[in-house]
Amino acid sequence: MVISADAARHGWDTVLWFRRPAQVWEEALPLGTGRLGAMAFGGVDRELLQLNDDRLWTGGPMRPPQGDPAVVERARRLALAGDAMGADALLRTVQGPDTARYLPLADLWLDVRLAGWDRTAAAYRRRLDLSTGVQTVSYRVGGVGVQREVVCHPGRHVLAWRVQAEVGSAVQVTVGLENALGGNGFGVGAVAGLSGVAGMAYAVATVVERDGPDAVTVYVATEAGYRGPDTEPERDPAECARLATTRAEDARRLGWSRLRAEAVAAHRELFDRVRLDLGQAPDLPTDERIARRDPALAALLFHFGRYLLITSSRPGTLPANLQGIWNPHVEPPWRGNYTLNINLPMNYWPAEITGLPECHQPLLEFVERLAGHGEQVAKALYAAPGWTAHHNSDPWCLATPVGEGTGDPAWANWPMAGAWLCLHLWQHFEFGGDLDWLRERAWPVLRGAAEFCAAWLIEHEGRLTTAPSTSPENHYLDAAGNPAAVGVGATMDLALTWELFRCLAAAAKALGLTGDEVVARADALLGRLPAPPVGARGQLLEWAAELPDAEPGHRHVSHLVGLYPGQRIDPLRTPSLAAAARQALLERGDAGTGWSLAWKTALWARLGDRDRAAELLAQFLADATVASGQGGVYRNLFCAHPPFQIDGNFGITAAIAEMLVQSHPGELRLLPALPRTWPRGSVLGLRAPGGVTVDLAWDNGELTTVVVHDLRSPVAVRYRDHLASLGPGGHQVLDGRLTALS
Repeated sequence: MVISADAARHGWDTVLWFRRPAQVWEEALPLGTGRLGAMAFGGVDRELLQLNDDRLWTGGPMRPPQGDPAVVERARRLALAGDAMGADALLRTVQGPDTARYLPLADLWLDVRLAGWDRTAAAYRRRLDLSTGVQTVSYRVGGVGVQREVVCHPGRHVLAWRVQAEVGSAVQVTVGLENALGGNGFGVGAVAGLSGVAGMAYAVATVVERDGPDAVTVYVATEAGYRGPDTEPERDPAECARLATTRAEDARRLGWSRLRAEAVAAHRELFDRVRLDLGQAPDLPTDERIARRDPALAALLFHFGRYLLITSSRPGTLPANLQGIWNPHVEPPWRGNYTLNINLPMNYWPAEITGLPECHQPLLEFVERLAGHGEQVAKALYAAPGWTAHHNSDPWCLATPVGEGTGDPAWANWPMAGAWLCLHLWQHFEFGGDLDWLRERAWPVLRGAAEFCAAWLIEHEGRLTTAPSTSPENHYLDAAGNPAAVGVGATMDLALTWELFRCLAAAAKALGLTGDEVVARADALLGRLPAPPVGARGQLLEWAAELPDAEPGHRHVSHLVGLYPGQRIDPLRTPSLAAAARQALLERGDAGTGWSLAWKTALWARLGDRDRAAELLAQFLADATVASGQGGVYRNLFCAHPPFQIDGNFGITAAIAEMLVQSHPGELRLLPALPRTWPRGSVLGLRAPGGVTVDLAWDNGELTTVVVHDLRSPVAVRYRDHLASLGPGGHQVLDGRLTALS
């Protein structure tokens, strides 16, 4: 099975290109090493590279949490008695400081001059090849052809920018650095400073290399003072400048050709694992394609999401935050932090299914570190064992409720982040099967989160529930008609608890652990957890009781987490619950932007409703501009929440994968939500639990070929009414009726 000849020849489903330089940041093109990020504007006489380093934040190590568990206990009693406002007031008193802010690093200006040029450029093209990670700008000035390339080397965390004029044309480059945070210069081509009066040191270093009269290469390295969540940051700018300059000089000695080749090879090793072909894409600039919304644009969006994860999350880096790694603001939206009640988990939804488990590692390591701080918080605030975390965090692994007494408990006091994040650890094992990693790294974290959830459950009126309980970031109307956040038994609480206990039991079985007291307690509680509640209209409820919505079209769909990305609700195994989830999704409505649309797209895909999934995907691809303030995508395909948030890009990539291949316990479902607008296509390399990789091809909306690779254990494969049972094997080929071909 091969990709169509047209797609293989043209590759427009892996290329963003434009006929003019970027006019605003949201039109620039992102590059990154996982740590060093750059937004390239592509100006003719002056190139702007807006630089970030994923380690440059405000703040410092988390202070020991202060709290009185008796306060939360009183809030619990008030919530159980129906006094939402009283519980709300008490919960605000246990809120701690807000998170750190993610900061911009510097603007790098590159002035380009050709001998005798007239400033008028012809045949301009700006291009980002997602498959190589190379951004190219080409044009002609005064009859002379000029080509510029930018590439980021993920191993060295160095950016290299090169301009090459036609032979015989002299080119000159002047380098300038502007520092958004203030600071001091250290040596030629370096800028350094502190992110505040007593903050974190940082630096940018540039080294210029001339290769004859017609070519110049600029090597760029960054440094920031972050040294881990429990270590005070480096505060000497001169030291950061030294480190950055050393890396830039090392890159110069390596040379442009070798550095470019290594960077492209490292990028392709990840990117080439998956390829989606939805038919021939038009050879049009990306902004024109967005305006037209051609059917194949979804493939470009899918590949762009994978590209963004590769370039913003690499082994050894911090997790991708709300901005990925790309942020021009000293005061970024929502502090650019790690928002744990949906946004950070969504960032990593595509990691395993689209073949990027290495890119998952920064999140998995972050969760391990967060668990250590979360143990302190569980004890100080809740007198509970295990560990917990709340709505927001940062590289210092903040685990306390934020808000400093003014935060709405609807978001600030939600204690279920540990449960949700642990599902990523289990998913990584399910897909990869590394028992040593599960035993040594993941198991203690899973066990600790389950220990907290078991302690957090209480029995009320003969049922297990949680209190005080919130459903991020929504409100209901209390008896007086006032918006209230604090209640009892939010569906999300119990859904995440169910998922975590299920994963813990599976992990214990995989490791051969018997007699563990936490596993035994979680297993006993799992069987007693109430079924998801259903209301009078047949809708899945957000709280234990049927309460009126303060905002019926609220952007969060937290109560549907058991449908996606969870496993409790399934159209085939639990059809009545799936019907209730569908009704809840209909009542919530299609309106939304950014990550909300991405989540709804994935939910409709999980329900097998290809038409609704396609409608939401089309809405996600609406043409957005900064001036409009509307949702959709910007001209560079960044998700417009608005403003830009990267979680929507990652979430929609996972949703597209969900339309094509779904993993359910013991079963793979093929093309469960294939849109009518994709009548012919193929996808190579999607992954599923058990180490399996799946290739598919379809024509006239019908499955034609399936190839299953590296299946470690038996699995059922379903396509519509066809069902096949596959045993372990290296390479199995089926036709559209799931009959073996070889």
